[in-house]
Amino acid sequence: MLVVRADGRQVARRRLTVAPGGSEVAFRRVAGRPGTVRYSAELASGASTVTENDRGAAAVQVAGPPKVLVYARRAGLGTDLADALRAAGVPTDLLAADRRALPALDGLLDYDGAVLVDVPAATLGTAGMTTLDAYVRDAGRGLVVTGGEESFGMGGYDGTPLEELLPVFARITDPKRRQSVAEALVVDTSGSMAACHCSGPNAGPQVQQGVSKTDIAKEAVAKAVSQLDAQDQLGVLAFNTASEWVVPLQDLPAEAVVDDGLARLHPEGETDIAQGVREAIAGLRDADARLRHIVLFTDGFVSDTSGLLDVAREAADAGITLSVVATGEGPVDLQRDLRRMALAGGGRFYPGHDLASIPTIIALELRMAARPIVNEGTFFPAVTGPSPVTDRLDVAPALTGFLATTAKPAASTLLAIGEQRDPLLASWRAGLGTTVAWTSDVAPRWAARWVTWDRFSPFWAGVVKSTFPEREGRELAVEATATADGVRVAATVPEPAPAGAQATATVTGPDGRRLEVPLDRTALDRFEAVVPASGGEGVYAVSARLERGREVLARGTATATRSYPPEYAAAAVDRGRLAATVAATGGVLDPDPASAFDPEGLAPGAEARQLWPWLALLALVLATIDVGLRRLRLERADAARVLAWLRGLPGRRAGASRAAAPRDAATDALFAAKARARGAGGPPDPSGGPVAGRATRGGGLPRSRAQAGR
Repeated sequence: MLVVRADGRQVARRRLTVAPGGSEVAFRRVAGRPGTVRYSAELASGASTVTENDRGAAAVQVAGPPKVLVYARRAGLGTDLADALRAAGVPTDLLAADRRALPALDGLLDYDGAVLVDVPAATLGTAGMTTLDAYVRDAGRGLVVTGGEESFGMGGYDGTPLEELLPVFARITDPKRRQSVAEALVVDTSGSMAACHCSGPNAGPQVQQGVSKTDIAKEAVAKAVSQLDAQDQLGVLAFNTASEWVVPLQDLPAEAVVDDGLARLHPEGETDIAQGVREAIAGLRDADARLRHIVLFTDGFVSDTSGLLDVAREAADAGITLSVVATGEGPVDLQRDLRRMALAGGGRFYPGHDLASIPTIIALELRMAARPIVNEGTFFPAVTGPSPVTDRLDVAPALTGFLATTAKPAASTLLAIGEQRDPLLASWRAGLGTTVAWTSDVAPRWAARWVTWDRFSPFWAGVVKSTFPEREGRELAVEATATADGVRVAATVPEPAPAGAQATATVTGPDGRRLEVPLDRTALDRFEAVVPASGGEGVYAVSARLERGREVLARGTATATRSYPPEYAAAAVDRGRLAATVAATGGVLDPDPASAFDPEGLAPGAEARQLWPWLALLALVLATIDVGLRRLRLERADAARVLAWLRGLPGRRAGASRAAAPRDAATDALFAAKARARGAGGPPDPSGGPVAGRATRGGGLPRSRAQAGR
């Protein structure tokens, strides 16, 4: 029985009888809507001995009007933008990152363009950023990234695959714009920092288990040091009810100095946050730096919070900013007081519910302090590059904030902002796709006047449409199928390709690995190749382009789905290798089943031989040896005697020869006297010859042992 489903709903069911080998079964279905339809086929058969490969999947892209996905950091944040796009006639879906993860590649391909609204890199994760990279570079789709509180430099884009995809660096790269910094890391070392409070956020009871928060603080400080430059100053202040500069404020200290200071952090005692911050203020008051900044790291378990706002205001009055990194524990009121403390100190508050992320948070805070990212005030955009988006932009409302970034050399800066002409709207090609960066937000915080501007809708429709893939006259029909040995790619052009044209395919697997190979020309209008792929199960993004020199004549995309591991796939038969094996062994390729056991050339007859008598005899011999060895008592001294006996064999043989010779009466009397003397306990016979005392072979050894024991 074969069952076919489309997007999880059964659309066909058929009873089949198929011959061994490959069979093709056709089902006819009319697409009901544009987008990607995910089909699955499931085979149920009692004759199947390997069920792992009884299911297949494929995604079919149904062409339709361009569609956009707006993916916002939280619910409600991207509503204004999504409504503006719909008002301009662009079909738009709105998803919130706090409610749903970014769709997988096959789901993302439903859209011609995607817009990220203030989404931090940590929310996307490596998997999400890899998906976006394949979506743009290989599938040729568009991506727009907008700013806000948790994007670009504020969102940890620096050094990520997402930053590589964008036309801007998420930081200021001009060293002249970097201000000198004096940083004081004020670390809580009270007894409550000895363990993780694993009851979750807003938990009162302290659970003594998990990772020590003091160890987290040590890792955070070590990571934060890497964010500063040689001209910066850094000090580390440890506090409980007293304070100590474990790393005195100084020009960027050496790693060994920092390690020695961190080794002195030991959790004990109660917590007095105010006195610790006052000590840091005193240390920074005379520091020679344009920016003096305190980062307080605490779990906040303190009985008296009355002085927190006062000490934060003292820091602000001294021209020192204060940020607070909390661990997310303690009562709600305590977290609120720490947030107010950071606000009064002119800094930022990090609730820090995920303890594992705290080292990265503190490092990011130091980097943002050293390289100012957020710029707030009143700014009017300036047109700096020609584009259909900006051609009619004669007048635009003011923005009240933006994130400082640096345009990449190959990017086009269409709008600039601020005294330093930082990029506001920048664009560039990334692989087959286009990405755009908008460094302000699309919310009422900074773009309040833009949201109510009568040209807000057409402006953003133009920005998003500028990233859509090109369709007219340059389509390359691409087919992709996952096989046991890779992904089979075939590209067909509408008319014969000109001489000298070369087709190339790029395959990106579910693991993010990208492989590019040339396609072999198999006809005037067709190119094919098998691209090795080891990315496992999942969706493979395939893009192909036809080029002549540096000119791209046509391009196209497709996807291939691997439903089960390659080892379960039916691999193609390599008849050449089989023929070589048969020739080397003298066999026959594809013999008639009736002649598989043909006796020609073999000696007739059969012979049976019983092995059990030999095995029984061997067992009897081994059993006898085993019993003998178990009854024999051997010691180290016995081995020494055996060696001595073996060394004396030649002398004994000579003595035996002499004993066999005729002796006279005097000689016999002498031997008899020696024997009597030995029996009476006299000295041993020095000659080594046969004496009467040696006749007691069995009792000599035990008697000598008994005498040694006495």
